[in-house]
Amino acid sequence: MNDVFRAGVEPGGLTMDYEIKVLICYMLAALDRPLPAQGLVEVLSAGGIANYFEAVDAVSSLLKSGHIEERADETGENCYVVTPVGRSAAETFEKDLPSSVRQHALEGAQQYLLHRRRRAQNRASITRVADGYQLSLSIEDVGSNLLDLTVLLPSRESCQQARERFFNDPVTFYQGLLELLLAGQA
Repeated sequence: MNDVFRAGVEPGGLTMDYEIKVLICYMLAALDRPLPAQGLVEVLSAGGIANYFEAVDAVSSLLKSGHIEERADETGENCYVVTPVGRSAAETFEKDLPSSVRQHALEGAQQYLLHRRRRAQNRASITRVADGYQLSLSIEDVGSNLLDLTVLLPSRESCQQARERFFNDPVTFYQGLLELLLAGQA
């Protein structure tokens, strides 16, 4: 196999196309919900599980063979779901894959979906102003805004860092802010 097809694959990752195909079917069956096209390939390649090009090729092959299918989710984004044929293949061959790879891929997919949901329910924008950058944060829930907050920060990088921390756990951010605002009341 060419080194080009091993690029980005961590030790213990997958380099055989059939392994990548089985892992994709396994992930989609275990998640039991649609996974965005971008997310599937990102989980495999960014996680060092498989080479980007090999992952894209495996997805294409699985679509042609009917193991997975593409459909739009509630937001209209193209997502992949496993078919009964793909589910059967996953159940038959999942033990051929190292359990650590299966676990790593499944955790990566779950994290991707969680992060995606958080970004859909919460907003963060960065705006350049005369004396720095404004970071505006918003938490939406059940039709009401729980939080609208704008802070001034000195650089775009500090705004990006704060935005990522906010998206990583908006509930804890909100709870911590409430604790600070309500400290001393009881």
